[in-house]
Amino acid sequence: MALVTSPDILPEAMRFLVRTVLRQPDRRCDRADLLALVAPEGLADVMKRPDRDATSESSGENAAASGNKIARDSLAAAQTLGLLAPDGPWIAPTDTTLTRWADAVQVSAPSFSRALRHQLWSTAVNTDAAPHDDRVADLVDGLAVLFAAPEPLRVFEFETGNGRRFNKAQTVWFGPDKANWPVTNLTQFRPFVRWAGYLGYAQLVDTYAVIADASAAIIDDLEALPADRYRLTEFIEHCATVLPILDEGPRSLWKPDDRREVSPGLAVTLTQLEASGHLTIEPPESDRESMTIALAPTVPARRVSHVKWHPRSTTKDHR
Repeated sequence: MALVTSPDILPEAMRFLVRTVLRQPDRRCDRADLLALVAPEGLADVMKRPDRDATSESSGENAAASGNKIARDSLAAAQTLGLLAPDGPWIAPTDTTLTRWADAVQVSAPSFSRALRHQLWSTAVNTDAAPHDDRVADLVDGLAVLFAAPEPLRVFEFETGNGRRFNKAQTVWFGPDKANWPVTNLTQFRPFVRWAGYLGYAQLVDTYAVIADASAAIIDDLEALPADRYRLTEFIEHCATVLPILDEGPRSLWKPDDRREVSPGLAVTLTQLEASGHLTIEPPESDRESMTIALAPTVPARRVSHVKWHPRSTTKDHR
């Protein structure tokens, strides 16, 4: 199942399913029993805000959908991303899941977001547009549009409102035929926005509005990158290894011009990394090596050749 096709795929429901399977004594669960555990009795837990493990009020998102459909579609997504697998009538964790988490308690929201990012790019990049890559292509290409589209400080909506139009942005790279777009309508735009926020690739303005910003994911995924001074081009290469839609990444749509401007989404990400104290953006030493960071026509562009990376030592969730 393509990840953006169904509005009933919830990343938190996927986490709930993984935790439920890992809680079983023999690490597997009858498929029917598993779905019954999640829907409808487990629906309130599924609806918790993704950044919390403690009990919180339901956001009410997708409450009109049946709990069973949420459970079924979220289980299909967990199988698509290689976290759970059928074993006859049973559902079992994959080797990837067992390697990452020793027990259900360790499947926290931050660690699950981290796992989803890893599995998404393992599927998207390693298959290199093989037929089953269609399962993740909509999300991947939609993210690529999000980061390549100009005016990154203006919120993205689908086709109404005061922000940029995501439907129009897709035509630049995928043409006017809606059938070729990664995100074809408002119904698919909502789960796309949900995925982008959960993965740490965007700031959510509301249910149907989003701004590209991968700083949260970069801080997490480049934690092991040594604190050091890097050429900006070199640092971007590191970023693209963990987020392949960024500049020069294998799934990027961005083509820089003669100014060597970084992509709009990357410009926001670098600026946010600087604001959070994880990155120092230095004045250029050489125009030949420098690149341009541009956020908006009203914000002065910056020429940059080097940055300093400051990963902070914090208590991390189990990987």
